[in-house]
Amino acid sequence: MTPVDASERVDLSICDREPIHAPGAIQPHGVLLALDPNDMRIAQIAGDTQALLGAPHSALIGQNVEARLGAVAATRLTRLAADAAGPRSCLAFETEAGDGALALEGVVHLGDGVILVELEPRRDGVESDPLGLVQKMLAATAAAETLETYAEAVARETALATGFDHVMVYRFFPDRSGSVIAEAAAEGCPSYLGLRFPASDIPQQARRLYLTNWLRLIPDVRYTPAPIEPALLPATGRPLDLSHSVLRSVSPVHLRYLANMGVRASMSLSIVVGGELFGLVACHHRTPHFIDLRRRAACELFAQMISLEFQNRIEAETAKRRMRAGEVQSRLVGALSGRADLAGALLEGKPDLLDLIEADGCAVVVEGECATLGRTPSTQEIGALLSWIHAQSKQGLFVSDRLPLSYAPAEAFCDVASGVLAIAISRTPKDYVLFFRGELRQLVRWAGNPAEAVAMDGETLTPRASFEAWDETARLQSSAWSDTEIEIARSLRSAILEVFVHALDLAVRERQAAQAHQHFLMAELEHRAKNILSVIQSLVRFTARSAASLEEFNATLQSRLSTMARVQTLLTQSRWEGLSLRAIIEDELALFRQGRESACRIDGEPVALKPKAALAVSMAIHELTTNAAKYGALSTPGGRVRVEWRRRREKGEKRLTLTWKESGGPPTAPPKRSGFGRMLIERTMAIDLGGEAELRFPATGVECRIRIPVSQIAFAKGPQESERRPRSAAAVEPAALAHRRVLLVEDAALVALSVRELLEEWGMEIAQSCATVWDGLRAALRHDCDVALLDIDLDGEPVWPVADALAEAHVPFVFTTGFEPRRDAFAICGPSRRDQALCGGGARRRAVARHGPERFAPKGGADMSIVSPARAALRSARRASAASRLSRAGGARGGRDHADAIFATVGAALWISSAVRAGADRGGAAPWRRCAHRRTGASAGARSRRSRRRWRRNR
Repeated sequence: MTPVDASERVDLSICDREPIHAPGAIQPHGVLLALDPNDMRIAQIAGDTQALLGAPHSALIGQNVEARLGAVAATRLTRLAADAAGPRSCLAFETEAGDGALALEGVVHLGDGVILVELEPRRDGVESDPLGLVQKMLAATAAAETLETYAEAVARETALATGFDHVMVYRFFPDRSGSVIAEAAAEGCPSYLGLRFPASDIPQQARRLYLTNWLRLIPDVRYTPAPIEPALLPATGRPLDLSHSVLRSVSPVHLRYLANMGVRASMSLSIVVGGELFGLVACHHRTPHFIDLRRRAACELFAQMISLEFQNRIEAETAKRRMRAGEVQSRLVGALSGRADLAGALLEGKPDLLDLIEADGCAVVVEGECATLGRTPSTQEIGALLSWIHAQSKQGLFVSDRLPLSYAPAEAFCDVASGVLAIAISRTPKDYVLFFRGELRQLVRWAGNPAEAVAMDGETLTPRASFEAWDETARLQSSAWSDTEIEIARSLRSAILEVFVHALDLAVRERQAAQAHQHFLMAELEHRAKNILSVIQSLVRFTARSAASLEEFNATLQSRLSTMARVQTLLTQSRWEGLSLRAIIEDELALFRQGRESACRIDGEPVALKPKAALAVSMAIHELTTNAAKYGALSTPGGRVRVEWRRRREKGEKRLTLTWKESGGPPTAPPKRSGFGRMLIERTMAIDLGGEAELRFPATGVECRIRIPVSQIAFAKGPQESERRPRSAAAVEPAALAHRRVLLVEDAALVALSVRELLEEWGMEIAQSCATVWDGLRAALRHDCDVALLDIDLDGEPVWPVADALAEAHVPFVFTTGFEPRRDAFAICGPSRRDQALCGGGARRRAVARHGPERFAPKGGADMSIVSPARAALRSARRASAASRLSRAGGARGGRDHADAIFATVGAALWISSAVRAGADRGGAAPWRRCAHRRTGASAGARSRRSRRRWRRNR
């Protein structure tokens, strides 16, 4: 017999091809009967029938089983054959001794188209309570806390229940080799605890049979097989399939294997976890040892129960690992979602990739850029490895714990990467996340030399003769990647790809939504523009009919258009959600309340009207106010107007009722004809809002009652209720601006003409009017103006270069824009490009114009920001939407307030210029620079001195 290297010279598939499921024989301690299910006659037979059944094979073949086993047994077999759901063997019956036969116990199962009955002699000491035995064994093992202690308890209880000398719990590894993890051995038995057994010890077809049968017993390994007669099943012409037989004869190679170990009797219990063969409970005895069927049934049930327990314990540990990994992965994906840098999100934060999967190092390679963490190969080595991996695996996953054995260059860096787990994270080549494990040099103790696992005895393959411990140092391999770790890696890959896909999908959806929103806004803008033009057209037509002169037509139309523009502005500021009724009324009566608060009394609950109702009510209040100012209570010093509103239920319907009542004015009488103002009030209430308006003309003054459905109320309380329309800018003496030269940069011709006309009315001179950035820049460089008005957007081109040129020339300038601000504000730039203030609207503009920025700025300089370059200042102004409505949208109150706003702002800009110049002349810091010191610190003083020196030099 010559030992050989099994992996190199012997074709181990010889063992895999051995038909051990159909050996053509049984173990001789029992009898096998193959019955035809149609007539219950014996078709094949094996075993010592003379001793167990009292007749030879020849006398039994073809005989009905009832004649030999009795009517009770035959009936039982027929019922089992009819009810059987599968091929599994089960304890069927017992017979008593008599008529030259022994007392028997039998099992039966279906297979190969026949009923297989297996009989064994009933011996003394039969287990009387199999279920109680199983319960006792399970109770004894339940207290074990770890998998190792549980395996020890299983070995111990199996030995006590079966009486075997040596019981081992054997666990398989992914490479199909196995190791003894627990044992219970009697005195004198060799110990195999911790020894590794090569995969060739258990061929593939034997592993399949272990999955088919929970238990296999060999009472005496030195038995002589009892052949089956006839050798072929008459119905099929093939050897009888004994896969589920308890008496099936064992492969001669395995019997030799057991004999070489010094074993005379053997029993194996399968441990099946997740449908896979997890291990075995191997029982050995040094002498022949028989286990009765009842005790075997108890052991089979015990094997099933411990398999479930092993599975539960493994799954519980796996679940804990998955839970921890899930938490880490969630945080990694969260970091990934918030960063464009994939490598940084996975490697630089906490947790990182090494907290997800246990490894010595990891790398992220995206678009050729490699980032690493921990112990890894070099960037060049990783690049070459990825090229090889990409060619090897097309499934997005590569796993190896013996990388140098398949990729020779890896031997050069085996200390850091003997094992690799790589996942592709994009569809493009070479975008990967890799985990590395270094070489794990470990001492493996084999049960015999694995290189001599088999030997040739002539033409026969025989197992090794020695099972003495044989040490081997494993190299060029790492610790194995577990199924759980591979599953976690797959999950990470899916999560990263999902983030990428989600980001791409989000970008597409955002683009589509933006396009749809843009189309909607354009349509809405077109709709509103057409509506406004239609309303204006109607106002022009009806105002012309009722006007007695061109001057009256001009004044009346301008007043009505101003009211519309003002309400539109307020609605825009509220995002068209609703407008405070109090704000509408106070805004309209503000001019008449200045200096005489008692002239107008306003009282009502806080409500906000929907946009359509707000516009209609504002127009009605405007007409009432205009009439009162011309002919009614507001036309005399002692006149009063009282405006009240409440929600009331009238005629079963809840409405908002607004009452306008005048007193103390000239006596009134009903008009002889209905003018446009009255028609506007009555028609808009009825048609637009579904409400009604009632006008009365007692001698004491005009009274009007307006009823509005509560459905026109946007909300009863809210932020809009507290909003107040800034009052008009205070008047500034025109003499203060006389003979000032103004550079006007505006691309809208009509707006430029309007502003030019207003400025000239104040005595100012237009140095030049420009419509483009280039023309404005040339005008600014001529230094031929005292102040400039700059439209921020000139036909799509920003005016920043002109502003920079003016700042360098120390010319104050004002930005104008048609965009509605979040805070009504003007951007005023002073006499240095380092000096810019963002000044609020309304009362704050008046404060700048009258008192200067130091009185205007709150503590901390929140609203007055002194910043360095003019361009940065303009960006700040644009971000805050701090710009005026000078050149668009009609201003605060139409033409007059529009002019006042320009007037006050230009005055503020020139005041700042003169204040800084005066401060420079006095040698002290200008007031607005003192404001800046709070924010800029001591360095602002140095900048101020440099600015003053430039100012003197340029002036």
